[in-house]
Amino acid sequence: MKKLLIIALFGLSPVYAQTYDEARAGIAAGDDILQYKALQTHALYPYLAERFYRQQLHRDSEIVALFDRYFSAPPIKALHNRWIKDSYQRGNFNQIVRYYYHTGDKAANCLYRDAQLQLGNRQAALENIEQLWLSPRSISSACDTVFTQWSGSTSPTYLLKRARLAYHAGNVAFAERLANKVSGVDAETIRRFAMFYRYPTDLLEVSAESLTATRLARDLLPKALLQLVRKDSSRYAAFAMQFALPMQDNAEYQTVLGQLTGYLANRQDPQTQYAYGLLQNPDKTATRAVIRYLVGARQWQTLAQLINPDSSDTMAQYWLGRALENIGKNPQKAYAKAAKTRSYYGFLAADKLGQAYQLNAESIQPDATVQKNLNHNTVLVRAKLLLQYGEPILARKEILLLAKHMQPYTQQQLAYWLDQNNFSFEAIYVLGKIRKWNDISIRFPTPYNHQVQAANRLTGTPVTWIYAILRQESSMNPRAVSRAKAKGLMQLIPSTARRMADDLQLSLYGDAIFDPSVNTKLGAKYLADMFERFGNIALASAAYNAGPRRVEQWLASNELTDMPLWVEQIPFNETRKYVKRILEYQQVYAHHLGETIPRVSEIMQGRTSDNSG
Repeated sequence: MKKLLIIALFGLSPVYAQTYDEARAGIAAGDDILQYKALQTHALYPYLAERFYRQQLHRDSEIVALFDRYFSAPPIKALHNRWIKDSYQRGNFNQIVRYYYHTGDKAANCLYRDAQLQLGNRQAALENIEQLWLSPRSISSACDTVFTQWSGSTSPTYLLKRARLAYHAGNVAFAERLANKVSGVDAETIRRFAMFYRYPTDLLEVSAESLTATRLARDLLPKALLQLVRKDSSRYAAFAMQFALPMQDNAEYQTVLGQLTGYLANRQDPQTQYAYGLLQNPDKTATRAVIRYLVGARQWQTLAQLINPDSSDTMAQYWLGRALENIGKNPQKAYAKAAKTRSYYGFLAADKLGQAYQLNAESIQPDATVQKNLNHNTVLVRAKLLLQYGEPILARKEILLLAKHMQPYTQQQLAYWLDQNNFSFEAIYVLGKIRKWNDISIRFPTPYNHQVQAANRLTGTPVTWIYAILRQESSMNPRAVSRAKAKGLMQLIPSTARRMADDLQLSLYGDAIFDPSVNTKLGAKYLADMFERFGNIALASAAYNAGPRRVEQWLASNELTDMPLWVEQIPFNETRKYVKRILEYQQVYAHHLGETIPRVSEIMQGRTSDNSG
């Protein structure tokens, strides 16, 4: 059944496009899909079929024919899952067993297994059932019947194993429910630590010996400790660090110490150094945290001793240079090493040396054979058509599923293809996944140029700054919506967007916030307001991310005599990284656009370019 789908590829002529549009509208109005047989070779036919047959699930023979021909298409997978559930309700067990294929849907898989049971095929029903059951989260009730047939579902060993998985996944309520089905010390330990996870300050009432008395307790303790130090890292650091010796071989406890180091550094807490010193093998993140603390404390001698001169981390090399400079030693070697990189710290180091910035651009070279194959790839043909028909989210789903199963070399070629075909967000995403950082033409594209230029003319906000914000905020995805409900290319909170729209006398109707021409104007206006308020692109970018009131609070807490040092003391990890990236990205976009803008150190001191970019 799972043969490769071969579709004749058509040019999208106006007549053909109109026919597809008519079919889509006709099906929505109640037409039978059989009226549109001529479109069965159209790349988007699976979407037409899914829209029609999801309301006609009893037309079995027509539906199963789709599984054979279009089995890998996302809409047909969704239709398959619907059809399996409907067939089960109709008691068509033979049909389910014959036409089921794995789509990743657990409920459909369980109904298939149940159908096997109904037909007396117990061995087939329980094949690899352990892998399905051992989930850290509750599984669809469709699986209940099958699970009752497997002895492992009531085995104390399996119940405790699954409870432990649930606990480590943060699903402590489910872990408790599983542990409640078992008696004994291990079950009680899981229930006890689930309570600590919810109420971590209860840990303070228990002795360290009790909390580390068993192997299972030592396995569960780090998660509870992390919850505790998240509440107040300074207050509970000493409690968490007392376990360093009995937990020295526990990898998860070492992770907790690393995170604690970061939390303490954000508060400029002297305990940062002690937490860092307890780490068996400090990683880059923890080392950067202790560097930030030492920078904020102006402990230049300690900093110079801490940083390995051979470190490949540009942050470490830049601050090693600063430390050496402050203690009267030669910083040139450290700065020179950092300046070889395209980064915020590399640019600052280059400024120290008076050198040109190293962009280290390495373009992906198109492979003619692979590019030809990609041009004829069924998924990518569908994606291009979906984009033309105003379905960018469906197009993205198709592309990212395809990329997931490619080898790195093919993924690089896919990124090149995506960039050439106006899939900027997807190209950036694919290169990020394979950590291919140096094709800066793909990673830092310049779509929406007309809209960005218009926003610049309206608000005076530099083009390079607008593009840097676009790249960081949404990676050029005009339909982006964050967890905080920020929307569009420049990720505007609706209330902020309304204020900017009022100021510019623009109408913010319906989904206008997602319109690139509107969103860029509103975002550029907010940037201009923040720059007027703070007089500095670094500070204004911090305000764009975290809000102006927080920036004012940070300014009140830390003097602004040394801007790179001030940035290191931003207590929010996200905002600190954000500011650095904006300053870096602005220089990359200046290169792309042929603009001359001040250097990073000058921008951080308040200089900006003129309105052209």
